[in-house]
Amino acid sequence: MKERVPEPLRVLKVIHEYGEVKGRVALHRLIYTLQTNKGINFGYRFINYSFGPYSKELEEDLKLLESLNLITEVRGADSVVIKATKKGMEVANSLGGDLKKWKVPI
Repeated sequence: MKERVPEPLRVLKVIHEYGEVKGRVALHRLIYTLQTNKGINFGYRFINYSFGPYSKELEEDLKLLESLNLITEVRGADSVVIKATKKGMEVANSLGGDLKKWKVPI
């Protein structure tokens, strides 16, 4: 029986595969696109929000990943970049699988 990877770790894997994602809005759009157009079921429910699709559950998972020091938000003068920490990269690599075939422009 194949072991199921929890949603937060699947999001970590996506962030790791992309290297970095410029902002939470872009990350919400990316996960939404992967889930709705590419058939990767993250299990998130999205609502239409001012800047695009938004998921409360995804936002909570991002906070969890950050509190576990698996992702970091690097704040610049006018942007925020989300990327995996060294610890996050190690965890993402241990999950296996290859999401490169699912890449969508962000």
